[in-house]
Amino acid sequence: MSLFLLARTDQIRNVYPQLLADDPQWSARAVNLAERAYELSSFLSDVLKIDVVPGEFSGSVTYHDSCKGLRALNIKQQPRELLLKVRGLSVKEMPDCEECCGFGGAFSVKFGEVSTRIVDRKCDSIAAADAQAVVGGDLGCLLNIEGRLRRRGDLTTQVLHIAEVLAGGGRS
Repeated sequence: MSLFLLARTDQIRNVYPQLLADDPQWSARAVNLAERAYELSSFLSDVLKIDVVPGEFSGSVTYHDSCKGLRALNIKQQPRELLLKVRGLSVKEMPDCEECCGFGGAFSVKFGEVSTRIVDRKCDSIAAADAQAVVGGDLGCLLNIEGRLRRRGDLTTQVLHIAEVLAGGGRS
């Protein structure tokens, strides 16, 4: 089994088998790799079925569902279940948690004004959750969200990758 970042997992699980479907030499290898590739929260929750995480966080977090994780990899409950295992942590669901953050790789560069409007809506949802931190599994989303939060003057909401929180690296 292999663990990959979310965007890479989507490519390996969904794109490689399609790209190589007509290549007799590589098709089976792509499918084999796809079956062994997991995003972190999916691996910990669905494969290892862990009961205990080492992290501790005194406070509340809200979780951002990334487009790739939610729509391409069916990651929804796994991160929330893991976060609930962190000592001292409570999860506050944000409104419209499944809405895009506006990053989309090149989308945010090509369509900056639209991207900004989308991430502003996400930041409003994060603020409405009234949590100390927003947690996610997609580094692009987290970069976009934190950048916009800071430009809007929010210097206190932490933006954390789920691995940081599970391992105890998030500030509380």
